[in-house]
Amino acid sequence: MASALLPIEIWSHILRQVPKSNLSQVLEVCSLFHDLAVPILFESIKIYFMNGQNGLSMLNTDDSLWMEEIAYKLMRRSWELLNHIAHNLRFASYVKSITVIAYADGLSVFEQLTLANAMAFVSNLQTFRWIGNNPVFDEMVAKRLPPTLQRLVVQSHLPLNDLPHFQNLSTLHLSIPFLFPDDEEAHDNFVHDALLESPYTDLQIAAILEDISSNLTSLRITASDVRGVPIRLYSQLKDLEIFGTIGDDEELVGLDLVFRYATSLESLSPVGYFVPAMFSFFLPFSSDTLPHLTSFRLSCDYSTLGESNDWELQSLCQFLQGRALLRRLYLRIPTMTWNHVMSLFPTIKELAALEVLGLHTGKEFIAEDVLYSLAQILSPKLRALHLGIRWDGASILPLVGVSYLGNSTFINIGINFQVDAIGTLPRLSFVHLYGAIGRLPLQIADFAVQNEALQTIGLNRALWTINRVGPDILTEKWPRWKIKFCVEEDFVCEDDAWLFKYY
Repeated sequence: MASALLPIEIWSHILRQVPKSNLSQVLEVCSLFHDLAVPILFESIKIYFMNGQNGLSMLNTDDSLWMEEIAYKLMRRSWELLNHIAHNLRFASYVKSITVIAYADGLSVFEQLTLANAMAFVSNLQTFRWIGNNPVFDEMVAKRLPPTLQRLVVQSHLPLNDLPHFQNLSTLHLSIPFLFPDDEEAHDNFVHDALLESPYTDLQIAAILEDISSNLTSLRITASDVRGVPIRLYSQLKDLEIFGTIGDDEELVGLDLVFRYATSLESLSPVGYFVPAMFSFFLPFSSDTLPHLTSFRLSCDYSTLGESNDWELQSLCQFLQGRALLRRLYLRIPTMTWNHVMSLFPTIKELAALEVLGLHTGKEFIAEDVLYSLAQILSPKLRALHLGIRWDGASILPLVGVSYLGNSTFINIGINFQVDAIGTLPRLSFVHLYGAIGRLPLQIADFAVQNEALQTIGLNRALWTINRVGPDILTEKWPRWKIKFCVEEDFVCEDDAWLFKYY
């Protein structure tokens, strides 16, 4: 047999290059491929608790019959996985990441105990996520997690008493009151969920971090919590996400600590409700202003920014200029005018290492000349691209040269920005286009034809996996719940997840 001619390690490497959406087809090829594919398929799993009104909210639907159908499917699958983990130690050893989606009515005691029981067998678990407060993430499960856990991501209540035994954590993401994305909708504001607000004070945050900070390099907190982070922790952080949840000047008190002491940061993401004073922290690039930065995201909501000013964009440009290491950039400042957007282009074009770009083109409706200019700054090195634009039904010619079907009639709207422009980017494997006030009338197949490197395509938070079978192009749409609660392991590349996760 041909498989016997190559070492198992080579075949394992080859199978890891196969998209997970296609990997299940490998299981029946031969026993070797089956044994190599199973650990890949199940190294990351999701467990769902859902029913009732919370289940409807989770799926953004009023159709209770459809919700019940999906709930039965997902919860049955969840039980099968947990049962298999508890009865098959070899299978349990494959599981390295577990994500719990908790949107059930009631206590779900039986489900939580089943999950807690399975936790005793996942000795290689590295990542644990809990999303949702129904039920909350509590001691019942937390105390059963292995002390070797490396990444803890909590979008829920945090069981404080059980945190001290997580001494190997390198990543701690605390709860934020936002869901990204909320659904495939054309709205341009953050989706705030008060139930996900962090209930902890500055002193509690400081105590939490003191208990587990020895190996911590990645942290997600709210802007109000910044002042509670121990100074010594800032110096060891590589990745920091800061979420503005209030939108006033007081929330920014202490933010200077980040720029003063977090000198080893490689990734910085301020996201949420920020006032214009936020831009005063962006000082011109120097050896003292986060010199190791390779990823930078600034994603703001229009409700707290007010009108954009020239000095804000000038500060941002000076902060970005000269950053030879920067390979990922995401800018969402929805109050920008076209003049502001255009002023960013020379700075973006000069970022020689840039491979991942996300850009919101501001508050004004799409303008053809701006899109032509935008096309000129798209580096051939780009492998992931996100564009958020305000489209009012007019031509977006310079952006995408495709046609679409409207009212079952073929209509050529001459959107010519060129899927050609996108098609000329040889490394581009992920693209996501977002219409801020209206869905963009584009066809997925046109993108896939224009650029053979594309593996994932997104339109207004909906995502499609592109499968190429000979000359045929097959598109597989992600289900709603997978998009709403997407995690890094769902994507072909971590860069794609970084670009998509906070719109």
